[in-house]
Amino acid sequence: MKIVTRLVVLACAFAPSLATADDLHPALQSKFHFDVGGFFSARTFQASAAAEIPGVAQPLTIVETAVGVKDAPELLIAGFGWRFAENWQVALQYFNSSRRTRVILEDTVEWKDLTFDAGVDVSARTKLAITRLVFSRDIWESGPHSLKLAGGLHILDTGAEVSGMATLDDQSREFRRSAVSASLPIPNVGVWYRYAPSRRWLFGARVDWLSANVGDYSGLIWNAVFNAGYALNDHFGVGLGYQYFRVDGEIRAPDWNGKLRSRFDGPILHLTAYW
Repeated sequence: MKIVTRLVVLACAFAPSLATADDLHPALQSKFHFDVGGFFSARTFQASAAAEIPGVAQPLTIVETAVGVKDAPELLIAGFGWRFAENWQVALQYFNSSRRTRVILEDTVEWKDLTFDAGVDVSARTKLAITRLVFSRDIWESGPHSLKLAGGLHILDTGAEVSGMATLDDQSREFRRSAVSASLPIPNVGVWYRYAPSRRWLFGARVDWLSANVGDYSGLIWNAVFNAGYALNDHFGVGLGYQYFRVDGEIRAPDWNGKLRSRFDGPILHLTAYW
């Protein structure tokens, strides 16, 4: 991420600025934009679910490993933006990931109301879908430069499932499957900056962050994006960027009393339409 940051800074420093608004990048003048592309991300995921089982000291924590899982999953990412007033925009973005892994337990652990003994081969499946709706306002705009303050809401639909030989109510020992899921609404605030050194090139950086408690959930979000875009014509362009996304959450809902931690980071390649 440091390398990408330096490249953006150098490009902005040495690229010539344009004098008239007619020469601005189309994205700075458009009312709508739509992005679709691939997020080639390295991902980590941890989820734990606690239960009150006498004699069991620790909850089972699902941790994605490299066993049977690609290190850099290819995720579809899409977004839509609308400038509905002179200084106001709203943007909607979505991406998701679902993966499976297996692990042999070294200790006896619990997952909700099940007990998995040491040495058991456990299969785990994790999923995480992120939808975010963000409103932004221009607070400074001068020729090719644009600075925005943003605020909105991340909706994280997440879940985890484990299966294997388990003990239930200290009696049965059988192949069991148990799943948990939750939808975490986490608000966020951010700062966005864009710079268009020419009609063809557009560089941008954004940082979103918030730590909040919402109902049965508490969470921390960090999101940083660095992007370089090239306009093919007045309505279409291509872009290459780098994104870092991290979420830490604690769930106190009846069906899932546990924790969630996930991180995505990697390059983004996308196509953009603006009109």
